[in-house]
Amino acid sequence: MTSCRPYSVSKNLLCAWVLCLFVFVASSPGGAQWYTPQSDRDLQLTWVVETLGPMARIVGDVRNLSGFPATRVALRVEGLDQTGKVVSRGRGYVPREIPARGAVPFEVRLSLSGKEEKYRVTVDFFEFLDPARGGHSP
Repeated sequence: MTSCRPYSVSKNLLCAWVLCLFVFVASSPGGAQWYTPQSDRDLQLTWVVETLGPMARIVGDVRNLSGFPATRVALRVEGLDQTGKVVSRGRGYVPREIPARGAVPFEVRLSLSGKEEKYRVTVDFFEFLDPARGGHSP
């Protein structure tokens, strides 16, 4: 009579399969499509400030110099006093996707502290879309 052993898989073989599965899933078109760029150098801001009593209205546009559409663009607006200290803050969003080499207007309203001497507007967050991949660029 022969003895049968239960089938066993070594830990190394199991780890290799798990690693292969992870690499396959991470590299598939449906995975890892979100991209948060490290630099906003391809997005140029131009703007003017209109004060309306206790509020300021910052109106301008964002020009996309890149070859990819930009989306989910968030802007930070800061009011600075004469020493450069931030005395008021606001946040706004570009209302739609900015086409490659195109521009989209924006408007942000800011509650004033009364100490503002100048303003700073910066891109706080954005993503580029890669149309060839059908989503966000890697």
